[in-house]
Amino acid sequence: MAAPTLLHFATEEQKQTWMRPLWTGEEVWCQLFSEPGAGSDLAAVGASARRDGDAWIVNGQKVWTSLAHDARWALLLVRTDPSLPKHKGLSYSSAT
Repeated sequence: MAAPTLLHFATEEQKQTWMRPLWTGEEVWCQLFSEPGAGSDLAAVGASARRDGDAWIVNGQKVWTSLAHDARWALLLVRTDPSLPKHKGLSYSSAT
């Protein structure tokens, strides 16, 4: 999921940095989506993140992370607006 996301949202500089290593397998990213008790329902995400200046404070737990042992980067799915309905208020970002 990293490459399609970068193709759509990244700057040209970010694309130049990441697309080739992702394509060749030099860089491996994992997905931090699944959580205990959430099953396959991504909208049931309980991990949260809140803005703190220029940083994000992340709270929660992820499980079943394929390729985590090979990855230097991860795609993280968290709830950033708990006041919105279950299928909204989610954010997806990269993390090291």
